[in-house]
Amino acid sequence: MIEVTKEAADMLKSKRVEGKVVRMFLAAVDSSGANYGMTMDDPKDDDVIFESRGIEIHMEPKDAELLAETIIDYVDDDRGTGFIIRGPEDTVDSCASCANAATCDHDHDSCDHDHGGCGHDHGHGGGCGCH
Repeated sequence: MIEVTKEAADMLKSKRVEGKVVRMFLAAVDSSGANYGMTMDDPKDDDVIFESRGIEIHMEPKDAELLAETIIDYVDDDRGTGFIIRGPEDTVDSCASCANAATCDHDHDSCDHDHGGCGHDHGHGGGCGCH
């Protein structure tokens, strides 16, 4: 399942282009790991489509197998601005090491736990991706 954070969904909704879809793809795999890409593109008949927060993410079937457990976030802070795409192999920034892992679903609207005990950063200032 692809998860789009509220921040990313808001930004993607503001960037919509009529007739185009959000397409995510595996750009490359190198010594640093997987590199993801995202673009606005034409829909294709064989697209696999994931939906999160009202955003449809289109992928080619071969990419969907690899990217089905991905989180798309958007950050705008002192470290930079842009989309961050994290896959299942990105364990440093996942909630697996979080004290609140059992309840953290990265859903910014429904988080009801304290992020003070979470010792990792999701690219936008600590916590479990929830503010």
